Amino acid sequence: MSYSNYYTDSQLYHGSMSPVMGTELDVLLIGGEEAFLSSVWQIIQTEVVRLNGLLSCFDEDSEVSKINREASVYAVNVSDELWQLLIDCKRYYESTEGCFDITANDFSKVLLNDKDKSIYFLAETLKIDLGGIGKGYALKKISEILEREKVTRALVNFGNSSVLAVGTHPCGDYWPVGIDNPFTHERMDNLRLHDNTLTTSGNTPTHPKHIINPKTGMFVEEHKMASVIGPDPVAGEALSTALMVADEKSIPAIMKKFDLYEIHLYKLC
Repeated sequence: MSYSNYYTDSQLYHGSMSPVMGTELDVLLIGGEEAFLSSVWQIIQTEVVRLNGLLSCFDEDSEVSKINREASVYAVNVSDELWQLLIDCKRYYESTEGCFDITANDFSKVLLNDKDKSIYFLAETLKIDLGGIGKGYALKKISEILEREKVTRALVNFGNSSVLAVGTHPCGDYWPVGIDNPFTHERMDNLRLHDNTLTTSGNTPTHPKHIINPKTGMFVEEHKMASVIGPDPVAGEALSTALMVADEKSIPAIMKKFDLYEIHLYKLC
């Protein structure tokens, strides 16, 4: 389902679509005629639908599904785009001390061959799931669209957990984004975004078990959240997920490797 509206007085275009990537997408585009901003919204929708199909492990025709079906039997060649994502995932697995793991099991059993851009599983039951960085990658691609189309003010929001801020709010020097406790609905923090991204991982009453600790195979059940502000939403998604998994002793070492990122950790009641 898709919805859009243009507000002439403020030259603000609001586009919304759901369900996509497991949530709702809201986009605010500011500064331009309706026809122009509508065309940008259409480009964004087309790209998000494409990415959803590319990354989904629930779509039988996606590259990820093909990998999960065949990579334990023989090496599977992948597209350049997916290859770069897999390389990124390997790097984040290493830099988070194994806390971010798209296999939720043991990424060290994934063989990536540079020569032919192929992937092979050393374990028959191994699967990959890119849902943990999917919204972040979509934000990165949307950011490229907005830059190409010369949109200088925008806010892109995937279900309040993955946010891209371009430029500033029309009435201020930044985009204000509130962080609420999902269990009490109380405001915990007020963050300021300006030409950067915010990614948040955490448990909620409706999704109390959705992050797996790859080192134990168990769901993370603690009432906590991790929010990351920084330039790359893919790295932000990986880091916020890793911080949900990491023990207290590992967190400082992981954070040190992401010194360009502003990190907020919240204990929830």
